[in-house]
Amino acid sequence: MRKFFMIILLGFLVTGCGTGNKVSNNEGKGGGGQGIVAGEMAASLAEKSPLVFQYEVKNQTEEEVTLEFTSSQRFDYSVKNKAGEEIFLFSSVANFLQALGEEKVQQGESLTYEIDLNELNLEPGNYTLTVWMTPKDGKKFEVKKEFSL
Repeated sequence: MRKFFMIILLGFLVTGCGTGNKVSNNEGKGGGGQGIVAGEMAASLAEKSPLVFQYEVKNQTEEEVTLEFTSSQRFDYSVKNKAGEEIFLFSSVANFLQALGEEKVQQGESLTYEIDLNELNLEPGNYTLTVWMTPKDGKKFEVKKEFSL
């Protein structure tokens, strides 16, 4: 009887445990302007001026969200040409401190980053910019935007 009680108790404990993390991964969902989705972290990407983009991740949940990082890097981005070949990856040319960190995003607030592609000296053509956050758990909140020169 005692074993049976312990097994039942263990079963309740295991099923009651959860991460409590309401952050969702928007990977694979289209670029900017996707609108508001209550209860999720929503990412958008907008071109503010020629080759200058604003990447924003907004907390639309009902509580504070904490993103944990293994370095000082908070986001990454890549540029691909029309053929789908990656011609630039931000993290391959940038240096980051190897220090644990976190970003706390209050309800209704957002993290915003500016991406200036003017320094890449891109030739005329069609390109795709892909941007994502780099938390400890891997790529999150990926968005893509096509642009032309």
